[in-house]
Amino acid sequence: MERRCRSQRRRRHRNRFGVHLLLENRFNPKQKAPVNRRCEIELPERLDLEENYEVTVTHLSNVRNAAQRRVRLRYLNFDSVRYISPSAALLLASEVDHWNETVGLRVRSHDESWDPNVRRLLCEMGFFELLHLARPAVVSEVINTTFLPFVRGSVSNKQKGGQLAKELRQTIERVAGIEIRKHLLFDGLTEAITNVSQHAYAKSRKKGSPRYWWMSGAFVKDTNTVIVGFCDHGLTIPGTLPASKIFEKMRDQFALWNDGQRIRAAMEYGRSSTRLPGRGQGLQNFLEVINGHINSQLRIYSNRGLLTVTNSGQNGLSFDSSVKEVTFRGTLIEWQFVPKKATDENLNS
Repeated sequence: MERRCRSQRRRRHRNRFGVHLLLENRFNPKQKAPVNRRCEIELPERLDLEENYEVTVTHLSNVRNAAQRRVRLRYLNFDSVRYISPSAALLLASEVDHWNETVGLRVRSHDESWDPNVRRLLCEMGFFELLHLARPAVVSEVINTTFLPFVRGSVSNKQKGGQLAKELRQTIERVAGIEIRKHLLFDGLTEAITNVSQHAYAKSRKKGSPRYWWMSGAFVKDTNTVIVGFCDHGLTIPGTLPASKIFEKMRDQFALWNDGQRIRAAMEYGRSSTRLPGRGQGLQNFLEVINGHINSQLRIYSNRGLLTVTNSGQNGLSFDSSVKEVTFRGTLIEWQFVPKKATDENLNS
């Protein structure tokens, strides 16, 4: 009877979260399992942070749990997946890359049974090269959304971050066939890189643990929309606030805010409040792209918070802070905008 009940619990958990019970979040990641233990993770039909946040984050967190507990992934099952949003694709790449760096064992691919569009976008983002797998011989043609290869940067190599941000912009311009005013996007990306380097990965983080950040982009043809994403697996924005100097200005309100409100507060005060030379407006630099484009949007996911900033062209920017039920372990920043013709002065590389 006990064995039957245990099997039923595992089956219910697998059906809900797409993974064997051994990776359930209540397990302590510090209690590492032997590397020869294996699991299979079945991904949901829709990987989308905007419309399917809880399910998406829960499934992809299982990949990180596998890395932390050194559990071998036999394969990721994409058979049920019919849609992946650009930000979810970047998050997927970051989690699999983290697992690959930590555990370093080959994952099997059964791509012949995947949805053709899903197989194509995974090819575009460099998923197969990431896992040292052969690219599928046949992929579908681009219909509407083109994904760009994800880029990984290291916290230890700060100088290369600016070059990678520039190369991503140039790739977007080539795919979209339009020039982007470079300083708007560059300020946001370089601020994200700086923020990760200075705050996201604490010095006390265990030696040898990956200290990376990832970024990528996509172009939606029918709306001419550019989507750029940046993510890290470090300490969250709400989690790093108490250790920052700007915390003194918000100490009285801090306990009353949810994580979404804390992200907004960090942006409004900006890192310039730390009085560090040359830091400008800090997190406010994330708004440069949004201020420069009507009908654009910025989303920041961090811990359990979500901050959405929208420029609708009327009454300036609107801010919406909310809290999620499932924790996002790190920070994900997403910009969506429609590029407009840039001036020659702004386009000089």
